[in-house]
Amino acid sequence: MTTDKRVLKTKKAITNAFMELTLEKDIRKITVSDIAERAVINRSTFYLHYADAKDVLDDIERDISETVYQCFSKFDTSDIYNSTYNMFITMTGILDEAPAFKNFMLYSTSSGYITSNIKRTLAEKALQASLEKSGGTASEKMSVTINYMVSGIVDTYIQWATGNSTTTLEEHCRLISQLTEAVIGVIHDTN
Repeated sequence: MTTDKRVLKTKKAITNAFMELTLEKDIRKITVSDIAERAVINRSTFYLHYADAKDVLDDIERDISETVYQCFSKFDTSDIYNSTYNMFITMTGILDEAPAFKNFMLYSTSSGYITSNIKRTLAEKALQASLEKSGGTASEKMSVTINYMVSGIVDTYIQWATGNSTTTLEEHCRLISQLTEAVIGVIHDTN
């Protein structure tokens, strides 16, 4: 089923408005009126697409989680450097194509909630994939190791993308690759 382009355009205007507003005010203080005004729509148009501001946040979270998961899902443990590099290049391209999304993810204090959920989701999927490959059962050590790895990858990428790092993307990927190889070694040792 194809969605009407006008609906997509309106929803994008609403989500972009919401993400821009999170840079200016606390997420709990963003109202439907604020969003509608910023998106240059009326409140009734807003309610055709979303129930409230939290519904917009949930939609953004779903989109971000899916985007990040698609990047991580192509990760190949037999080629860690290239997988890391390709994942970071893809994420950088996505962020560069959508300035509101980029600013929200990198500079909004409200994105921490979403970043935490993304880390949790990715760690769950990585644990599931690891268990499927090994045919084993999850240990506490394996779970902690995977959570550590996922959090490290996400946080160091955010640090690099915000310009809080002096390394090039290639140097950053090389370091992350070395650390990831060490973590994967620990995971395999736990089986």
